[in-house]
Amino acid sequence: MFGELIAAYLFLAGTGAGGIAAASLADLIVVRAPFGPGASPSVAEASPAERLAAFTLAASWGALALGTGCLMADLGRIDRVLALFLAPAPTLMNLGAWALAALLVVGAAVALARFLYLPWLVRRTMTALEAVAVALAAVVAVYAGLLLQMLPGVRLWASPAVPVLFVLSAASCGCAVVVDAALFVEHDGEVGRLVRRVLAVDIVVVVAEMAAAAWFLGAALASDHPGVAVSAESLLHGSAALSWWVGFGLCGLLVPLVAEMVLGLRGRSRHGIGGLDGRPLAASRSGAPVPDTPSATAPVAPVTLAVLAACVLVGGIGLRGAVVDAGAHRPLELQDPASVSIGANPSFAVDAPHPEREEPVLWLS
Repeated sequence: MFGELIAAYLFLAGTGAGGIAAASLADLIVVRAPFGPGASPSVAEASPAERLAAFTLAASWGALALGTGCLMADLGRIDRVLALFLAPAPTLMNLGAWALAALLVVGAAVALARFLYLPWLVRRTMTALEAVAVALAAVVAVYAGLLLQMLPGVRLWASPAVPVLFVLSAASCGCAVVVDAALFVEHDGEVGRLVRRVLAVDIVVVVAEMAAAAWFLGAALASDHPGVAVSAESLLHGSAALSWWVGFGLCGLLVPLVAEMVLGLRGRSRHGIGGLDGRPLAASRSGAPVPDTPSATAPVAPVTLAVLAACVLVGGIGLRGAVVDAGAHRPLELQDPASVSIGANPSFAVDAPHPEREEPVLWLS
C-alpha cells in the first residue's frame, strides 16, 4: 500500500514545513531582521541570529523539496502529478498539493531574501511573506495526517489522534532544524536566547506528543475491531514496535524531554528562577529589561545540540514509519470491505486488483 518513498515524503514534508514555520516565527517574534536598504549586503555579514534564520530556512526548504520529489517519484507518471492540480472537483488531496506547491514558492522567496541583497524588499513585505509561509506550513503539516485519517479501509488511521501526532511531530522536527542550524553560527547572546526559547517550546510540544501518542495507542488497544487489534499488536511487539518504542518513544520523546529539561534547569538566572532564556519569571511577565547573565547567554555545547536534534529527527522518522507500517498491508477480512474504495477516483487508481489477492490495493499518494 505504501512504500519507502511515501514514508520519506511524510517525514521530509513535515520536517520542512515545521522548519519553515519555526524560522519564520523566530524572525517575526525575536530576530526581526532588517530588510531593504538597511539589510546586510550578504548573509556572511549578517548577525548570527539572522544567519541562524537563513540556514534554517535553507535546510527546511531543501527537506520540503526533497519530500516533494519523493512524492512525485512515487506517483510515477506525469498524468498523475498533473491530476493532483487539475482535478475538476476539489479534494483534500488537491488542496494539499496546492498548499505544498505554494509553500515551495513562498519558502523559496523567504529563503532567497536572506541570502540576496534586495534593497527594494521592505520589512512589511517580508513580514507578510513570513506570515503566509507559517499558514501554508500548518496546512502542509496537517495534510498528511488528515490524508491517512480519511483513507477508507484502514481503521487504525481513522483515529483523530493521527493528524494531531503528525502536526506535533512536524513542529518538533522544525525545532530540531533550528537547533541543527545553530551549530553553524556563532553563539552570541541573541542566538543563545533564541536556541533556549526554541528548546522551551519543544518541551511543550514533546509533552503534547506524549499525550497524543498515549491517546492513539490507548484507542487502538481499546478497539474491538479486528483490524485495529492486529495493528495495535504490531505497535506493541510486532513489526512496528522497534520504530514506535525505540525510534519514536525513546529517541523522539524521552531523550529530548529529559535533555531539554536539564538544559532548562541550567538556564536559570542568578537573579531568579526563569525560563530557558534565563530571564526571571517576574521580569518575563512584566516585560522589563533584564541584564544578560551568564546562564542566559551561555551557549549550549555543540555536541549536546547535535545529539538532541538528531534524536528528534529520528523520532519523526520512527513515528511515521510505525504508524504507516502498523496500518498497512492488513488482510482484507480484518478491515471493512464496504469502506475500501478501489479506483473511486480514476485519476489516482492503479490497475484493478485480481479477485484472488488477499489484500486490498489502495493507491493514495
